[in-house]
Amino acid sequence: MGEWDDDLDALEDERGRLTLNDALAPGLLRDRFRLQVINAAEAEAQKHGMEVSPPVMSALVDLTVKFTEQLARDLEMFAQHAGRKSVNIDDVILSARRNEDVLASLKAFSQELLKGKEKQVERKRKKAASKGESSAMDVEVDK
Repeated sequence: MGEWDDDLDALEDERGRLTLNDALAPGLLRDRFRLQVINAAEAEAQKHGMEVSPPVMSALVDLTVKFTEQLARDLEMFAQHAGRKSVNIDDVILSARRNEDVLASLKAFSQELLKGKEKQVERKRKKAASKGESSAMDVEVDK
């Protein structure tokens, strides 16, 4: 990738993951995010046979960080307005209301999540029902 790879490696443990203590360190999450933006921009530029100059990269990273910070504040406010302490998928969908393409993608993703949860609930019901039937059979045998 680029000159920032050494910085990224310095943030990771021997398995390529951040440790919990590292993740809680002030500014580390922001630094990690910045490095990921840089890596993504470099990869896209490389795919198209281009290079990104350091001033442009710096502007792109700053813009991305500021956008993400504002998004986080908006999500927090949406959740508070709804009387919740945590953000959910509805808050994320609401934040995308002005971008039709992103909104459509988020709604599709949300539907997939719901389908997955419904399947999990159904499996749990079937499992509980089969355990309930075997327990009832055990009781009848004991009579």
